[in-house]
Amino acid sequence: MRISTSYGRRTYALKCWRCGLELDTLSTNHTCSRCGEPLFAEVNLGEISRRGIESLVLRELKKVTLGEGRTPLIDHGRFLLKLEFLNPTGSFKDRGAALTISRALAASWRTVIEDSSGNAGIATAAYSARAGIKARIYAPADAPAGKLRLIKAFGAELRTVKTRDEAHKAALEDRSGVYVGHVVEPFFIEGIKDVALELVKSGSEFEVVVVPVASGTLFLGLYKGFKELVELGHIDEVPTLIPVEACGYSKLSRYLKSVSLACAEGERSVLADALRLTIVPRLQQIARAAGEVSPYVVTVGDEAIGESMRELYSMGLPVEPSCAAVYAAAKYVARDFSGRVVVPLTGSGLKYVPVPNELIDKYLF
Repeated sequence: MRISTSYGRRTYALKCWRCGLELDTLSTNHTCSRCGEPLFAEVNLGEISRRGIESLVLRELKKVTLGEGRTPLIDHGRFLLKLEFLNPTGSFKDRGAALTISRALAASWRTVIEDSSGNAGIATAAYSARAGIKARIYAPADAPAGKLRLIKAFGAELRTVKTRDEAHKAALEDRSGVYVGHVVEPFFIEGIKDVALELVKSGSEFEVVVVPVASGTLFLGLYKGFKELVELGHIDEVPTLIPVEACGYSKLSRYLKSVSLACAEGERSVLADALRLTIVPRLQQIARAAGEVSPYVVTVGDEAIGESMRELYSMGLPVEPSCAAVYAAAKYVARDFSGRVVVPLTGSGLKYVPVPNELIDKYLF
């Protein structure tokens, strides 16, 4: 089917990285019908280069926006802190949701379905509200209460189930709308790529980016963004990317050397709610990319997360626990590299602190 210039095959197509199958970009399919792998959006970089590199996403693709992106990058000794929690709904997920819901609007989808531990659900709810699209979000019942309240506040229908993995399964089984789950949505990753561009255009030199990994959208978005910048001639090589996972939820330790920080035997993180995912459809893609740019993966336990969270708050940075996991890992990584380390602070702690939480309160009060 022929579709618009910006969403059409001339500029973008959905493509399987394994077998090369291509689909139109308004297809409701997120996975390859041949091999089952989640699809990527393939972009004609010549079209982006022709217009000048203000963004790795064509402007007309963003039919729905709340002003996401261009977040501050601040100095902190050996570290460069990328304040992604200052996006409109308080997380980097806004970048991906903007393009996801833009695609939904272009395709005239009336109801979108997402599964989330919180932030992606909030972002999907907010951008759907902006677009006038109905959203239904599946989330674990033990997600932070502040996050669940925000999903409902933006007008989305919230359905809670027992665990994060059950939320994913329930969303996939819901046939009353179009599934746009960030764990497989190709344009969600496209929306993340500009983080790489912003880091390069900041003028700050860095050697490593430490990246939280659950579904892998930030890791793959950065990897794809840096790869495109290499192809466009703006940088010579992709920087080292160090994935960070929560204790008890590591998937990449099967593929990379693993470093553990304060992981008690048998520990399954409670604090890092945003990283508690075991069903990862893009795992093979993450592992393949990590094999090129990651010497090891760092897994972080709750004690190290809590101590780093206290340190970040003492610096005036109201972040969520998953950010503290990344900061704890960054302090370890800085010993292995001479250059500066980028730390994306991906989610806002303002969704947590107003609601009493015994475990978080232990470190902050």
